[in-house]
Amino acid sequence: MASPRVQVNDSIWPSMTMRDHLTLSWSDGNGGFFVYSEASLPLPDCQPHPADSVELPRVYAAGDVSAIHGITFPQVTREHVTLAFLKGKEQLGFAIPNVLYHGEWDGRYYLILSRVPGRTVTEAWPAMNEGTQQYYVQRVAELYLRKGGSPHQGELRRNCAQMGMDVSSLVLYHCDLGPGNILVDTESRGIGIIDWEIAGNLPKEWVTTKFHLSLGMDLPNVTDEDARSDWRRFVARKLSEMGFEEAIDGWLSFETRDKSS
Repeated sequence: MASPRVQVNDSIWPSMTMRDHLTLSWSDGNGGFFVYSEASLPLPDCQPHPADSVELPRVYAAGDVSAIHGITFPQVTREHVTLAFLKGKEQLGFAIPNVLYHGEWDGRYYLILSRVPGRTVTEAWPAMNEGTQQYYVQRVAELYLRKGGSPHQGELRRNCAQMGMDVSSLVLYHCDLGPGNILVDTESRGIGIIDWEIAGNLPKEWVTTKFHLSLGMDLPNVTDEDARSDWRRFVARKLSEMGFEEAIDGWLSFETRDKSS
């Protein structure tokens, strides 16, 4: 059974998708604004979070050990809608799951998908030779040659423009192409992509910048620090070779300004 997922709209994307280990902030669309970050030391006084909180309602709790709280954002495109859109495209060049069931029950979104064959890049990468690694790096980089939708208004567009990104034309971006969301078959050279829940239309600079900065796209369980970032570094390099510019300085400036506000 599918578990509830954090749902992300254009108000949270510039804050959330690159901050895998940093500050998380979002707007509820009703005038409320929230920030989730590491606590300062010494730790401040704390109190139990109420189960009936309107802002962060409790979904599940295991005693006083762990808990899951729901976060809901308005105007979110459900993953089954995105997958249907992709299925309607000719010659995707990669496999995606089939939607077996989707629905909403008691305020929760459920999604059951078919399994995409193959092994994740996380699993397959260590045994690949350099040529095979570069082949899949190329395949993923080429995904972003596809044009996205028309530039839309709103906080996302304004924030990207402030970072110095070109918002006049966009590409369809998966937003979480870490090695655990890409499945490969090194025998047939096939490739599949899963977890499309936060896909959207974004500037090219956003794509390259995230591959440069997001530690969440590193290879897990790799002890060598340089080798751990091979996947995202190689994709970022290939994107640069293809003419995709980055906006690292603009994003860092935006991040600093956002934290101080």
